[in-house]
Amino acid sequence: MRAQVALSLLLSFGPTLPLLAQDKDQQPVSGITGTKILGDSRFEIGLAFAEAIGSSSFTANRTVREYQEDGSFNSEYKVGSAPGGGIDLQYNFGRKLGMRLGAQAFSRKSRIEFEAAIPHPFYFAQQRLITGTQDGLGFSETAISATLVYRLGSGKWRMALEGGPAFFMVNATIAEKVTYGEVYPYDTATFSGLSSTKKKVSPVGFAAGVEIGRTLSNSLSVFAQGRFTQGSGTIDVSGQKVSVNAGGAQARLGLRLIVARKTTIF
Repeated sequence: MRAQVALSLLLSFGPTLPLLAQDKDQQPVSGITGTKILGDSRFEIGLAFAEAIGSSSFTANRTVREYQEDGSFNSEYKVGSAPGGGIDLQYNFGRKLGMRLGAQAFSRKSRIEFEAAIPHPFYFAQQRLITGTQDGLGFSETAISATLVYRLGSGKWRMALEGGPAFFMVNATIAEKVTYGEVYPYDTATFSGLSSTKKKVSPVGFAAGVEIGRTLSNSLSVFAQGRFTQGSGTIDVSGQKVSVNAGGAQARLGLRLIVARKTTIF
């Protein structure tokens, strides 16, 4: 009797056994059944080589006192391009929206173009003009940004748009005054150099960027990014205020690493 029941069950389920085996091979299963399911990324780390392209500029128009008369020292600083680096930590709320905390650093140089009006030692309102340029003034900047990230794309290709506030820390070499030579009857003054000072300023501004990435593996992708940052702050030079601009356009190339994923259970 038992043999007849076993034979009947075997005949009933026998044709379905190959289908069940095939379904197991084709369907993703959880870690409980032997195969781990990859969830959406939760935490990502980005590392990038960055290039500050183009230049930023700021002006400093100041009054200089000489021979009991006010002269002027007007200058424009052009901050050049330079290589740098960036790092960020990104938390993803979902597949499309995330928050990115990033830091970047550049060591740049600035060029000053100036015009100085130097009072005459004997006559009022007969100022001598000095014009010139000087390269290689120091200008280093570090920026920390907190940006909202909106992600697009499918398959191996991804796009991310980001934007938010940025906080800069700048060390800049600023010219205080022109040093010059003069010979009787003092109708002309000859440029001999610049007296400069190093100043620190912490501008507040913004950061925005467009990033295109391609997935290389389950945990690694490569990306290219165009980014723009800008901030402005004020420093004191010999009792007078000078507004300093930081940031500018950047091009980035880097790697993005997924360090944690959301848990997916089937």
